[in-house]
Amino acid sequence: MMPQTPPNPLRYVHAGRVGDADEDVRKPDFVERCVLAYGEAGFGEPEESEIRSWRNSWPPLLDALVSAGLEDLYIYLEFATLDTESRIDALLIGRRGSGELAATVVELKQWTEAVPVAKNLVRLPGDERLWTHPLAQTVGYMAFLDQWFESDAVDLETRGVVFLHNATRSQAARVQESGVLPHGYRVPVVSGEDTRASSGPAELRGLFQCGDLQGPDERDLASFTEARWRGSEPLLDSVAAAVNGAPSFKLVGDQQTALLDIRARVQEALDSGRRTVIVVQGGPGSGKTVLAMRLLGEYVNNPAVRARYGTPSGALTRNLREILEVPGSNPLFQLPKNKVRDSRLLIIDEVHRYHRGGGGLGTYVLKNLAEVPVVVLFLDERQRVRPREGVTEREIRGFAQNATPPINVVTHNLNGNFRCNGSREFNSWVDDLLYEQPRPWTGTDYDLAVSLDPSEMEQWLEESLEQERTARISAGFCWGWEEVRLGEKLPGVSIEWEDGSHGETRKWERPWNLHKDQTIAADGEFVGPESWLWATGPGGERQIGCVYTAQGLEYHDAGVILGPDLVRRDDRWEAHPEESRDRGMRGVESREYLSLAKNIYRVLMTRGMRSCRLYSTDEETQEFLTSLVPSASR
Repeated sequence: MMPQTPPNPLRYVHAGRVGDADEDVRKPDFVERCVLAYGEAGFGEPEESEIRSWRNSWPPLLDALVSAGLEDLYIYLEFATLDTESRIDALLIGRRGSGELAATVVELKQWTEAVPVAKNLVRLPGDERLWTHPLAQTVGYMAFLDQWFESDAVDLETRGVVFLHNATRSQAARVQESGVLPHGYRVPVVSGEDTRASSGPAELRGLFQCGDLQGPDERDLASFTEARWRGSEPLLDSVAAAVNGAPSFKLVGDQQTALLDIRARVQEALDSGRRTVIVVQGGPGSGKTVLAMRLLGEYVNNPAVRARYGTPSGALTRNLREILEVPGSNPLFQLPKNKVRDSRLLIIDEVHRYHRGGGGLGTYVLKNLAEVPVVVLFLDERQRVRPREGVTEREIRGFAQNATPPINVVTHNLNGNFRCNGSREFNSWVDDLLYEQPRPWTGTDYDLAVSLDPSEMEQWLEESLEQERTARISAGFCWGWEEVRLGEKLPGVSIEWEDGSHGETRKWERPWNLHKDQTIAADGEFVGPESWLWATGPGGERQIGCVYTAQGLEYHDAGVILGPDLVRRDDRWEAHPEESRDRGMRGVESREYLSLAKNIYRVLMTRGMRSCRLYSTDEETQEFLTSLVPSASR
């Protein structure tokens, strides 16, 4: 049986009756109090633009609601979904009949116009940034409420409205027409002109989807605040079906045996009732993410377990959400940072990316996961790529032993290799190259070569694409990645070299994987995927990736450019942290950076399922690599 636990506490900036909020918003210190509440809720520190939007948007909304006679409705401002990545601008709670509540999502915008540039994306006049269409935002919040609110006392009906309080009716109509609503959803776009020109309170109430609502009484409010927030059965069934049916998560070779063993250890821990951490160690391509997802598929819709998944990798989180495409499932795939109370099994993938700040993984497990009896950690200690990240099995055993009572630790080692064409020889060669005694490549079960120059590497990439294979080129973080204005040349990797055959200087340039606002050009043309989707999205092959957008993911063919931050001198590797443009490496000494740089290039070299091409911008290092590996042109 699931443990009886307190409900998840609601998080918001302000809550109260609409009439009271309308009076509060006029007080000089109201916004300042909301700034403090923002931090206390765990949202961090609001940006000035967000505070400005509060000052500009809250008063007209509350004015309209009071004019509509909705003073008794309950309102939450900045109401958080479970993952803290997104918050509902305003949420109205009202009673509809007996035993039923209605929640109306209000998406507030100061916009007057929005130009659609792609599905669910718009730009504002004079603004280069890409914004999610407000209709899509509203529908997403409604789906969250539909799928995660659970109460034995009341049913919750969800509604939604977009309020453009600075817009005219015709402007709001154009925004309405530019969006696409899923089947079964109705979300009107209301303008400021609509509210000013309404015939009276009844029409205003209708505009805000509240015409049939009364103010909730204290019992209604208690039913809402004390509700459980956990995935509905249809949602969890859909996620389980999507995981088990996705080709990306099909088990091959010894992965099936590994899953059976890990599942047996999980079940034994669940049955024993003793708090247990299961550490699953495996190198690149050993199937950690596939097994983590299949484990989720096994237990996510088990009402006695309700498994959850987390990973510190933003790129992996985004890709998993894209692969499954189950509306309302985002809270199941998030960065592990929130308390989890409604689950008996939490799976944390890529745990080596866990940030050491705030006490690290031990504090998270002992405090935030105090009520989760079984935690499964997927770990590769040689994939720590930032100075403030990383965890070891030894550290896990340490905090588990010091817990009260001690936490049981169980381990499982993944020995298979299901990437790099299944070549154990290639993975062993990479480890020897970077950490042990480098040796010539003599393997025959993986396509490895050194490119003479970046142009030759790109030609190899083109040949891979012609064969309908996924190919990507990644590089060490040795070039700038500054944001530029829309239409300006994108920053990226720029390499010059001497062409030996002609004796002339050649130059090769390609942009880094894109910031969100660069994915759609000024003329509306698609440029490429956002950085998090660089490894898997169409157009990523025309950009250069880095370790943060490649880790945890894979593609058929991997080109890797070694920058001047890691070079070979006198039979040993030397690190030059001053060559790194990664802000996370500032102040890192050479000794620590050497370990991190080796891990970074190990990650990049082991992304390719079928082939890998290497190239170093440093002449001596390039000669060293060529002495070990045949060049691609031989």
